[in-house]
Amino acid sequence: MAARTGSRRWWTLAILPAMAVSACGGSRLSHDAIVTALNGGPASVGVAAQLQQSQAQSAVTDVPQSGAVSSAPGSGPAVGGVGGTRTGGAHALGGTSSASATPGAATVGAAAMAAGPLAPIVIGNVGNYSGPAGSSDDMAPVAIRVWGQWVNAHGGIAGHPVQVYTADDGGDPARSRSLIQDMVENKHVIAFVGNSTPLTADAGVPYLEQRHIPIVGGDLTTSQWTSSPVFFPGGTTFFSILEATLKAAHAAGATKVGVFYCVETPACETINRHVSETAARYGEQVVYTARISLTQPDFTAQCLGAQQAGAQAVWLGADSGSHERIASSCTRQNYHPLWLTSAQPATNQEAQNPALDGMVAATPVFPWMVPGGSPELDAYNQAMRQYAPDVALAGFTAIEWAAGELFRKAAAGVGTVPGSDAIFNGLWALRNETLGGLTPPLTYAAHQPAGQITCFFIAKISGGRWTAPNGAGDQCL
Repeated sequence: MAARTGSRRWWTLAILPAMAVSACGGSRLSHDAIVTALNGGPASVGVAAQLQQSQAQSAVTDVPQSGAVSSAPGSGPAVGGVGGTRTGGAHALGGTSSASATPGAATVGAAAMAAGPLAPIVIGNVGNYSGPAGSSDDMAPVAIRVWGQWVNAHGGIAGHPVQVYTADDGGDPARSRSLIQDMVENKHVIAFVGNSTPLTADAGVPYLEQRHIPIVGGDLTTSQWTSSPVFFPGGTTFFSILEATLKAAHAAGATKVGVFYCVETPACETINRHVSETAARYGEQVVYTARISLTQPDFTAQCLGAQQAGAQAVWLGADSGSHERIASSCTRQNYHPLWLTSAQPATNQEAQNPALDGMVAATPVFPWMVPGGSPELDAYNQAMRQYAPDVALAGFTAIEWAAGELFRKAAAGVGTVPGSDAIFNGLWALRNETLGGLTPPLTYAAHQPAGQITCFFIAKISGGRWTAPNGAGDQCL
């Protein structure tokens, strides 16, 4: 377990609830595998296994207009005609469209032709995709690029192809700010879509507010989602996620709650505080709280404390790897509470741990494991199968897809020259928008921070897999 998670434990609020391969169910894809998948072919098992333990400290990638990935001279060997470069620690998947690009790399392919001849709509995505948060959200950039590929193959947005840049800030606030500025000033992104920055959200806020650049959907775990006018939550806001699990615990007959919350980020303290402040509203009583570290190998002391206090349910403010170690520690003490968390860090690997059977997670967007049943769900499932067939669906694949679809809805009236103002206007015009059932009802007020979004979806571990007890239907507090 320690070798698998290493320093890439996060917790994701448990939340953080925010995070891909771990967030995607425990399978990590290499650069070559991702490139191959994004161009319609399955990533080879050999390539995925070979690079499963490697990770770029800074990944800046894009989906060019053609849907192919170009390469600069001196790049590594092409995979299925696709090249890649690694320079100065950055893992670049082409899209440079510079004069020195490989001949033919900047030509417009079938996907771009389908999307139309207009200038591309350029969007960015920055996240804590390595470091302490990486174990829960590092497949988010794959999912948002899959969305971009799918959109381009189906006509783009208002005739414009979509170009997606992603970058890993490694949980470093200074790097996060630098990457955001570079994307705005040098890549000319008009919005960020699906950012997962539970550890670094503060870093870019002043710049983004000054430059009037929207952040559309993402991890939803930090205060900026309901305090900054440029943040647009694409699903249930985090306080509501916490309360949703309390409601679920009460429905299950577990009225005494414990809270295990991490010391690595103030966001975990927020979990403890808000659960304690709102438990009585749902007929719950907090009987035990404990601070934990995401690096702890064993949680016997906390398990015994919660057990002796009579906690029938325990809220886990930690990453998916810690979830497994906590549950295993408690099982050794014959303690089997109802585990509560949010869906952002959910992985298929944790679902296969018998000690976590019955865990309930509130999810801010549609349950990722629902196989279809509507055109919107069918598109998500088909796109992931087509462009990333080796990626296991998980909490963040759904979050990124919903963020992309929210952006697409907002950008429908973007006009001939894409700009941020059109995105803001599109978002402000939405009223009780659910994107065909992918999200709870979304409404935003012009120039105002978003309010709490109080409807949610439920996921549950049952029989070694995540399930959707209520299907794709949401409910409200």
